[in-house]
Order: sequence, then C-alpha cells, then structure tokens
Amino acid sequence: MSFLRSPFVQHLLGILQVVSACFMAWKGACLLSGTPYPAVVVITNSMAPAFDPGDILLVHRHPAHDGRVRVGDLPVILNPDRPFPFIHRVVGVFYDDNQEEMVLTKGDNNELNDSVGMMYPGGQEYISRREIAGFVRGYVPLLGWVVIFLQDPVRTMERLLSSGDELGPDNFI
Repeated sequence: MSFLRSPFVQHLLGILQVVSACFMAWKGACLLSGTPYPAVVVITNSMAPAFDPGDILLVHRHPAHDGRVRVGDLPVILNPDRPFPFIHRVVGVFYDDNQEEMVLTKGDNNELNDSVGMMYPGGQEYISRREIAGFVRGYVPLLGWVVIFLQDPVRTMERLLSSGDELGPDNFI
C-alpha cells in the first residue's frame, strides 16, 4: 500500500476531494432550494436591463409570496426541446378548466411574448405550473462569465478580441 503515499496519488486524491465537495454542495443547494436548478447563468440579453449575460440567478421552487404565480414573477421554465431552462417575466396568469395555473411569459428585452416567439414546448400558448422548475429569488452579477468562458472559451475570446472594448455583456451574446 505504499503506492497510496506517492505524490501523484496524493495529488489525485486531493483533486477528487475538491470535485466531490463541489458535487455535494450542488446537491445540497438542490435540496435547500427544492429544484434541480438552484442557480442559472444568464446567457442572452432577453432579460436586459434586469439581468445581463454573466449574471447568476438564484432559484427556489416556490414563489416568494403565497405560492401562486403572479404577474412580474420570474419563473425558470423547462422546455424539453431546448438544452437549457429559460427565465422570462410572467405577463399573464390564467386558469384552465381544472383550475390549473397557466402562465404567459416574455423577456423584458423582447418585443413578443413567448407563445408568439415559440419558446414553449410543442408550440403551446401557455405553460403550466408543472413546467416551472422554480422562481428567481436573487442574483449575483457577472460571476457567471466564468461558466460561460469554461463552456465556450474560443467563442468568448473571439468576441472579446474582435470587439476591441472592455469585457461586458454586449460584447458576447
């Protein structure tokens, strides 16, 4: 068992500890927030000026008030046709024949609501409460640029170098 004392194995075990601590922290955040998406990175300008690309949105399963969805809420919407959930502001709340909440959303920086923009699964006109993974409760500005860079460093650097400007949301997305 002397191989366990080698510097390489010790270094590898240290890396594994850090990685597993990150996974445990993420799972803990999932449990505390009640959603599989306790934090979401903004990658487009659709919610500007409220949120810019690179902002990290903090999410909880339930709205901040009485549990009902209200106009102005920011739901995290799951669409199986898209690789990531999206966040847009609620502009209308309706009830179907079974009294289930049906929600209409729109990006603050978009001209059309999301039913016209074909953002909902299967071209639906509204989304149901079941398709909402959670609601934005807070945000951390700019810290998400680290995630954006790690996902696509070449594109991020190309945009930065071609813009000639300082690092900022308008230079990337």
